Amino acid sequence: MITSLSMNNFKAFEDETLDLGSLNILTGLNSSGKSSVIQALRLLCDHTSPEEMGALRDYIRHDAEQTNLSCQYNGNNKLIHFGRKEKRNDLLRDSITSSPMVPPARSIVSYISADRYGPRTTLPLFIDDDVKTVGPKGEHLVDFLHYLENDKFGQLKTPEVLSVDNETGLRQSIQAWMRKIAPGIDLDYKTYDQADLGSLVWNNYRPVHVGFGLSYTLPIVASVLVHSAQLMSRNVTPYVLIMIENPEAHLHPSGQTMMGKLLALAAACGIQIVVETHSDHFFNGVRLAVKNQALSPEQVACYFFKNSYKTNAYQQQDPAQVERIYIDRHGMMDDWPEGFFDETEKSLLQLL
Repeated sequence: MITSLSMNNFKAFEDETLDLGSLNILTGLNSSGKSSVIQALRLLCDHTSPEEMGALRDYIRHDAEQTNLSCQYNGNNKLIHFGRKEKRNDLLRDSITSSPMVPPARSIVSYISADRYGPRTTLPLFIDDDVKTVGPKGEHLVDFLHYLENDKFGQLKTPEVLSVDNETGLRQSIQAWMRKIAPGIDLDYKTYDQADLGSLVWNNYRPVHVGFGLSYTLPIVASVLVHSAQLMSRNVTPYVLIMIENPEAHLHPSGQTMMGKLLALAAACGIQIVVETHSDHFFNGVRLAVKNQALSPEQVACYFFKNSYKTNAYQQQDPAQVERIYIDRHGMMDDWPEGFFDETEKSLLQLL
């Protein structure tokens, strides 16, 4: 597991170290550094810039010439370094001090973007035995579900802590959790192998007739349950890291709370999860899981981000500010700083 992440001159961060737990919650104002933490982890895992993020020079803090990223992983320090270089944006490695974070063989590193596929009539079908994740946009979702039927996934069972109504089958568990998040939902999928296409069906309707929430939520639920089962079967995978942006998107508040409980239970199974969220309902779901002893408070790391912009929104004059928020065993907070999930209370005070 990654126990700490250090960022030096990385985007809004001048010199910041975050201690990480099993479930890591990143929240705060827009453009304050939350997504940058996930980008740093992706760089350390992949050792290359994601295609959609552009040149590596764009990660370097505006007043610096180079960036260092490092993390403590399984007791070892993993570090990458890159700097500005004309006409060359590839990552510059120091042969002595730099080494990428390379998880053990068969480990899974999954990133699920806030920009997920919404309701679509069809999804691409790859029919590839090597589909390990649902993809950043959920684009591999039908493939992922399709392989629940084969021997590779078929032997896996839902971990007891994630089981609903004592159901141990993964496909049935995915269905059950979707119903907990959105009651009354029935899920099915179809594959059209000769056309390399797949489709989801909700209560016998096309996805476009049931809204965005289900399409945005299913990739997360499927990932969490399948990867938890893989992790609990030690012969399948030794380590799982899932990074999720806005898991609450398009969900009713009760569904957002249930999503918080789901990810807390998955973290209790051993998956390391990093979540960027703006939802107090999601956060309360995690707090309830801690209060109910499904997850220890020591396993949760919550960080509140404040942006560093002054009068000019295009120049970051000061480093981003990050504050650790601690949860006790009752699910209560040690401190509740200004701007931390307090907008409801502020609005109610104005209404009184």
